[in-house]
Amino acid sequence: MAAARENELINNWPIIAVTFLLVFFTFGVPTFSLPFIYAGAMEEFGWNRQQATALATAKFVIGAAAALVMGRLLDKYSANPIVIVAACMGGLGLLGMLWVSNLFIYYVMGFLLGVAASGASACMKVVVARVFERQMGTALGVVFAANSAAGVLVPIIVVPLMEAIGWRNALAVMSLGVWLVSIPAWLLLFRPGSRYATRIAVPTDHQPRGSLVAHFRDIARHRNFWLIAISIFLVAGVDQGMTQNAALFLELDKGMNIRNVAWAASLFAAVGLVSKIVWGWVYDKMSIRGIQLTYLMLVVAILLAFPVAGVFTMMVFMTMRGFAHGGLIVDVPVLTKHYYGPQNIGLNMGIMAVFMNLGFAVGPPVLARFADVQGSLTNGFILFTVITLIAAAMLLPIRPRFWEPPERWAKFAPQPVRATG
Repeated sequence: MAAARENELINNWPIIAVTFLLVFFTFGVPTFSLPFIYAGAMEEFGWNRQQATALATAKFVIGAAAALVMGRLLDKYSANPIVIVAACMGGLGLLGMLWVSNLFIYYVMGFLLGVAASGASACMKVVVARVFERQMGTALGVVFAANSAAGVLVPIIVVPLMEAIGWRNALAVMSLGVWLVSIPAWLLLFRPGSRYATRIAVPTDHQPRGSLVAHFRDIARHRNFWLIAISIFLVAGVDQGMTQNAALFLELDKGMNIRNVAWAASLFAAVGLVSKIVWGWVYDKMSIRGIQLTYLMLVVAILLAFPVAGVFTMMVFMTMRGFAHGGLIVDVPVLTKHYYGPQNIGLNMGIMAVFMNLGFAVGPPVLARFADVQGSLTNGFILFTVITLIAAAMLLPIRPRFWEPPERWAKFAPQPVRATG
């Protein structure tokens, strides 16, 4: 039986490989490039820290709206055209930095990156949720480990590029992966008539009654919806606030050399690369309780920011941040499916992704504001610690309704998913 369960991953490895590439170039590269361009943009245009990091806010605000639209579309149509459009917008968002001359155009590029990241992320989550059953958490962990893989490579590539050709040209170069790798790989695997195209084109089993608004009203009538949604919003804000402000915190507040910060960011991502898979496995075994454990690890990571005073303590801080962050990409789809089940999974994930992206949008400028107004992030870190503990407590009443603990797996015959066509 164990071998049969493992076949679910083996039989669908091409899908995992291509979705990995999409996440790497469309989601991961922008995520880990942006924190390093803020200092250059601030120096060139005279912006403060909050204005510069608000690029992430622009990215995630539009991402929140895009997630809801994408979720609805994915319940009705194939992921193929949605992925291509999203990837193209991501490439244009990076390339378009060449023509930034003011805050408005700067934020427009953020909007493009937001649509790309939200669209690609939503598509990859729904594709994996459609194809995988027993090992969905592990599969998501592998696919979204691409985000951390990008984080390992991007800082040590983009920082020397910025020093050599400037931050604008560096981002333009980073867009090449979208045009030359991820889009061609997707088109090749999921070309019309291929045996894998039918696996991702099948809509979910049940369509919501009435409109999107009616579906939202239906699930929003229940207390548990708001406990889940608000906890996702809070933790997303904390996690992204820490991520987007980390480079500025270490370079400007702690006086670290930018090259050392780049290596620390790579360490953060390398740990996250492994921990995404580990946390995916934990979620398969523990479901929502495993997600709460991730939140507690985030608290520990925030507290480790206080003693940062040199390279060693910086590396310890970033290691723990990477370990906690690894579980905060795959938590939302697992939480959504384990509580709401497979019906309307695209729409339900889209709704939860709205709260996640709103958290992503709010967190970075809130934390940056503490630095601009108080000259220190100390009180911001304290606030983020309390918020994360509240989010973990909010999940205490939530019980997974569509998840079986591992000890009960043997009672059911495993059903490996095979590509058809």
